[in-house]
Formats: sequence, structure tokens, C-alpha cells
Amino acid sequence: MSLPKTGFIRSTGHYLFFGNAFIALCALCQFWSTCLLLQLPLPVHLSALVFTATFLLYNFDSVLPYKMQQHVTFSRRRAWVQTHRTQIIILMILASVLALYLFFRTYYHFNILLFGHLVVLSLLYSLPVVPLRGRFVPLRDIPLLKIFLIAYVWTSVTVWLPLAIVNQNIAATTIWLLFSQRFTFVLTITIIFDIRDVERDKVTRTVTLPGTIGVKRAKYIAWLSLGLFCMLVALSPQESSRIALWFSALAAVWVVWRTHPAKSEYFFVVVADGLMFLQFLLLWLFI
Repeated sequence: MSLPKTGFIRSTGHYLFFGNAFIALCALCQFWSTCLLLQLPLPVHLSALVFTATFLLYNFDSVLPYKMQQHVTFSRRRAWVQTHRTQIIILMILASVLALYLFFRTYYHFNILLFGHLVVLSLLYSLPVVPLRGRFVPLRDIPLLKIFLIAYVWTSVTVWLPLAIVNQNIAATTIWLLFSQRFTFVLTITIIFDIRDVERDKVTRTVTLPGTIGVKRAKYIAWLSLGLFCMLVALSPQESSRIALWFSALAAVWVVWRTHPAKSEYFFVVVADGLMFLQFLLLWLFI
């Protein structure tokens, strides 16, 4: 009886982590973190939209035809995606229907320019439509842009969208302080994933931070980003939130230290991405 249970647990774990359900949950947790920090109501439909859209976009990126043709640095995650591509596409269709419903259910709250440019950036991140050196590439392949683009989109979605419900001014000083905190924290996590992909990026000739200055120096940049995050957190008015955010930074310091391109896939999709989940839990416990 133990073998079926083990197989079921492993299969569920693959769908959860390789199928991008967990990263969607992390986006939702960062969205909720903003609501906790700014003492905003938790918007149910918008929360569901953030989860569904994140799930949809990450899977969209993973099943693109040119991604399926890449065989460099073949990983367990890539193998799982290729094997389960049909199931993923079915889940994407269902997620698309739900996302459209949720969007039209909540669209009247949105600043269309804000929401629209985030959608465009998210799609252009994966689609090879940008001319560069005689070929078309996605935004992620523009030298050194990937980590900053990811950090910007994640920060905008999880900081600015919660404010849409209450029509709060996104240009307020407190909002920009939170935006800067979130950006530096997410930037650290994106550097961790750039370190993971360093060998693959060399083969695909994608210019990234660790590929340019080396893994060791890239870690220094990640720690520098965390140091800036901690200094920004020190400006927060709530002592309880400062403690929670500093604990999450301490955990991130350890994760950066343990990061290596040869680490297990689960180290990155569970531990590194899990830093965002952990930060929300700490805020929920301390505030």
C-alpha cells in the first residue's frame, strides 16, 4: 500500500511545483502581504484573479513550442512538462476561462493603463517578438533585463493591484516605500533563479548577471539587494512588520548562500520560491 501512496504524493508534488500551482500561490501570498501591511480588505475575486493569471502565464511560458524544442540542460522539470504538456494545456484553457470571468467581474476597479502594460510585459517576456541581432527574441533574452523585468512585474501586481479596490493613490510615499521593499526582495529571488539557469543561459547565449560576473559575485549582488531591503524595512512605521520582514530577509540570506546551479529542482521551486510564502506567514503571525 505504501507504493501507491508514494506515487500519488510524488505526482501531486509535480503538479503543484512543476505545474506552477505553488508559484501562483506565492504570488497570492505576496498580494495578501500588501493587504496586511496596508491594512486593506482581502478582495476575494481579485485574489483569485492574481492566482489564476500567474498560473496561466507561467504555464504559457513553459509550453511554448520553442521551449519544447530546447534540449539544453535537460532537467526533471522540463521532462515532466514535456510529458504532461497536454494536461497542462487543458488546465490552461480552464484557467483562461476563469481568468476572463474574474477580470470582467472586477475590471471596473482597474486602472487600465496599469493593468494593460503588466499584461503586455508578461506576454512579451515569453514571446519572441523583439528584434535583436538579426533574430526575434522574447524580452527575457535582452541582456541583463530578465531579473529586473520579473521583479518589476511581480512588485507591480502584488503592491499596486490591491490598491485598486480602495482607490488609494499609488504615488503616496508609503506606497513607494513598500514598492521598493518588495522590489528588492523579489529581485533577490530572481538572481537565485538566474544562478540556477547559468549553464543553460550560456548555451542559449542569454546574457545574465551570473553569466557575466560569475555565480559568486551574483550572490554578493543578491545580498546587497537584501541589505537594501532591510534598510528600507527600517523605515516602516510598524515594529511588528519590521521584525517579520527582517526574519524573511534572514531566511533569504541563507537560501542565497546555499544556492548553486547543481542544486535540486525542488530547492528552487520549493525553497527559493517559498521565501515569498514564508514572508506572508511571518507577517500574518507578527502583525
